[in-house]
This record gives sequence, structure tokens and C-alpha cells, in this order.
Amino acid sequence: MASGVGVDQQCIVDTQHLVKERKYRAVILKINDSMTLVEVEKTFPVAHGDAKTHYMEVAKTLPEDDCRYLVYDFEYEMQGINKNKVVFLLWSPECSKVKSKMIYASSQEGVVNALQGISRQLQATDVDELDYAHIAKHLKQQPRATEAAGQAYHERLNVVPMD
Repeated sequence: MASGVGVDQQCIVDTQHLVKERKYRAVILKINDSMTLVEVEKTFPVAHGDAKTHYMEVAKTLPEDDCRYLVYDFEYEMQGINKNKVVFLLWSPECSKVKSKMIYASSQEGVVNALQGISRQLQATDVDELDYAHIAKHLKQQPRATEAAGQAYHERLNVVPMD
């Protein structure tokens, strides 16, 4: 991993329990105090009932002043159909320490690569970006980010890409 931070095996095991067995609804991961290892901080069992309420209860447990990774089996509705996506969310509040933000950001790719079954990656820096509706809106968008980014790049340069 670019940051030198490893991933504890329990992170992989608990994420697989979430993805494959639906044993958990959420897994919160944190980088240990020595900044050497990503560890499981807390797991949340599958709760029946309102998806929005459960998500917001989990989101409220994230610290206000420090970063975390949240792996969440996110339920939402799209065109009248209930859907689920396993989301990897980097919680990086603006008031957290710069070193923490840098370590979490530089370790994210390695953590996601170690975990299997992640559908989407998102980042939140404040409570508005952590809101259920905000996350659901992003999940409803088609994941063609690279194509859109390429088009935006060419538009900024006023260049028409050649086919």
C-alpha cells in the first residue's frame, strides 16, 4: 500500500460477512494509533425496518473530528425497485487533523483492493454529504465517471476527441 498501512485480516473477514452472508449491515474501519494497520472498530448487524433510519443511526456513530472508513450495505429505491449496493465511504471531516486525512486518503485504494464486493466508493467531509438522500442520489447516478471526466477535460481544452 502506498501509505505503508496494512489491512488486518479481520477487516476482510467482516466485510465478506457483510457482502456474501449479509450478517452485517455495516462495518466501521479505523487506522490504529500507530498509523500502521486498518482495523475493525465496530460492526452493525442487519436491522429490519426503515433503511434510512438505520443508515443514519450508523452514520451518527462516526466521530465528528476524525476519519473513518465505512463499509455499508446501502438500501435505496430506484425507479420503484429496491436496490442494494455495498458502499465504501471515506469519512474525512473538515475538522480532522491533516495527517489523519492524508493517511486515510492515501490508504483508501489499498483498503478497497483488499476488500472484495465493493460496488461504489464515496467520500464525505461534512454531515450534509453523509446524509442518506445525498448518498442515495450518488448511487442512482450511472458510474461513468471516467467517461464524463474525459469529456469535461476535452471541453475545458475546447478539443473534440477523435473517434
